[in-house]
Amino acid sequence: MWKRRLNLLYGIRTPLNAVWAITLGGLLMISSPVLAYEEKKDFQGGTLMGVVSLKTSLPTPRRHNLVVYPDPYFCGRVSDGHGWRLSPFLQPGTDHTLPGIVVYIKDIKKGKPTDAQTPIIKTQDCRFSPYISVVGRNKVITFQNWDPVIHRVEVFQPSIEGARLLIHEDLQRNPNSQKSDFLTMGKQGNHVPGSKIIYTVQTSGPLIFRCSYHDYMEGWSLILEHPYFFITRKDGTFSITDIPSGTYTLIAWHPSGTAEKVIQVQSAQTLNITLDFRPTPVKTDLQTESKANPFGIDLIGDSRIVPTVERQQWNE
Repeated sequence: MWKRRLNLLYGIRTPLNAVWAITLGGLLMISSPVLAYEEKKDFQGGTLMGVVSLKTSLPTPRRHNLVVYPDPYFCGRVSDGHGWRLSPFLQPGTDHTLPGIVVYIKDIKKGKPTDAQTPIIKTQDCRFSPYISVVGRNKVITFQNWDPVIHRVEVFQPSIEGARLLIHEDLQRNPNSQKSDFLTMGKQGNHVPGSKIIYTVQTSGPLIFRCSYHDYMEGWSLILEHPYFFITRKDGTFSITDIPSGTYTLIAWHPSGTAEKVIQVQSAQTLNITLDFRPTPVKTDLQTESKANPFGIDLIGDSRIVPTVERQQWNE
């Protein structure tokens, strides 16, 4: 049942094996059982600094025909200007560096205290924000709707055996938020918070969340036992501090793929490295949609979907 559901989530014509091939390598690396992390107060150790760099071409993002989903005009405020919405994709910075990549140390057993903060995942402009987040095990994720439309959040825990559905609930809009405030000429709509869903994380590994009403909405949280991680900055750089001395495997993780490198950390020293990231493309017929849209928004009487928030553009 859930395999069929995931096929629908990723597009009816997308093979399930191809979908999960994009993250399988990362799943094998981070989903194995681990011992509980031991926190030590006032812990000091070595420092790791570096950059994640792209060494190959990026996979083509999936394209979604807005006419087949609810709220095409509101959600189409982020689109390509021709009736298509692109799924989230990596956008390299200068010198082929990559922002938004989670860099973490694998299987570290003890060290500095974990961060008590927990993320709030907002639905705004028909997308999850942030797209990538990191959460500590036994902490909570809060989903909150900031759009004037209803979203149904579905959270899955993927694995090599399949996927398990954890959440399947509607995120109601704020009753004072109206689509007309965003679509009427001359009006400037304000996003206001609506309902919340709070979920306590129990296991390590990646979680994927989607809106079952708007399949192009996708987000990921990586659940880790420890605080030794960093989400790369706009220039692709990262830094991790107070690492216990030792030899470790460093992982760069993203839904598009992974990279790893063995490192040796010394106390009170700084190690500088470069991680070469090689995405794993998913080969599906969704990558070869024709440029013309034979089932465009004109079928419901109007061909004007205006990308007033963001005009998406994919440069191959």
